[in-house]
Amino acid sequence: MQKINRRTALAATGASALALALAACGGSSSTGSSTSAAADKLQAIKDSGKIRVGFEGTFAPWNYHNEAGELVGMEKEIADLIAADLGVKAEYIETQWDSLIAGVDADRYDIVINNVSATEERRAKYDFSKPYVASEGKVAVLESSSLQKVEDLKGATAASSETSNFRTLLEEAGAQMTIVTGFDEAIEQVLTGRVDACGNDAVTFAYYQQQHPDAPIRLLDGILGEPSTASILMPKGASSLQEAINDSIVKHLENGDFKAIYEKYVGVDLSPQQTA
Repeated sequence: MQKINRRTALAATGASALALALAACGGSSSTGSSTSAAADKLQAIKDSGKIRVGFEGTFAPWNYHNEAGELVGMEKEIADLIAADLGVKAEYIETQWDSLIAGVDADRYDIVINNVSATEERRAKYDFSKPYVASEGKVAVLESSSLQKVEDLKGATAASSETSNFRTLLEEAGAQMTIVTGFDEAIEQVLTGRVDACGNDAVTFAYYQQQHPDAPIRLLDGILGEPSTASILMPKGASSLQEAINDSIVKHLENGDFKAIYEKYVGVDLSPQQTA
C-alpha cells in the first residue's frame, strides 16, 4: 500500500525477532497470537478505557478541524456515540489516507472510520461493520472544462489517492491517473489545471462547494460507479468488537441520531437502508 519507512522496518524486524524467540521457547505462533489478539479486541479496548480511531482529520465534512482547531465532523460525532456505547472514550489518531488502513495492521488504532467502502479486496483482509452512511460517487472538473458527463472521462486526466476506490472507478472510466495524498490535493490539482478531474463522494463535493462557493468547479452529469455505502474497518476476526459496533450503529440509525448528524453538516439524511 505504501513504502515502508525506516521506523516501520525496524519495528517489523524487532517483532520478527520476538516471534522467533517465543517460538524457540515453545510459545504460540505469530498467526495464533494475531488471531487471539483480534478475538480479544473488544475486551482489550474496555480494559484500556479507550478505543483508538484512525482517520485523516482533514476530510470535511467527515472528520476535520474547524477554524478554532477543534476536531469535528460527521464521523467524529458518530465515533463518539459508538465509543460511549462501548463504555470507553474515543482517542483519535490522524494520518494520510494512503497509510490509514495499514495502521490497523500495525496496531496504531483499533478501527478506521473514514468513509471507507467495504470492497471485496478489503473484506479479504479486514472485517467491517454494518454501513453507517450511503451516498454516490461524483466527478468534479473546472467550469471551463469540455467534459460534460462521466462517460467523457476516457482519455482525460484525473487525480486520486492510490488506495481510494475512486481511483479504481476513475481508471475504469478511462482516465489517466495522477496519484495524490488525499481529497484536498486532488481538488487542488483540478483547480490548477494539472489534471482534468477528480472523483469523490457527492457529499464531500457538496460540502466543499458550500465552503468554497467561488471555486470554479462543477460536477459532471452521471454517477461514478454504483451508489455506495461506508462502514467501519477493523481487524479480521474481531467478532465481539464487530457485533458491539453493529449494535451501536443499528441503535443510532433507528433512533435518528445519525440522521440528525448528517442533516447538521450537509442538510440531508445519508442513513443507509438497514439490512439483517
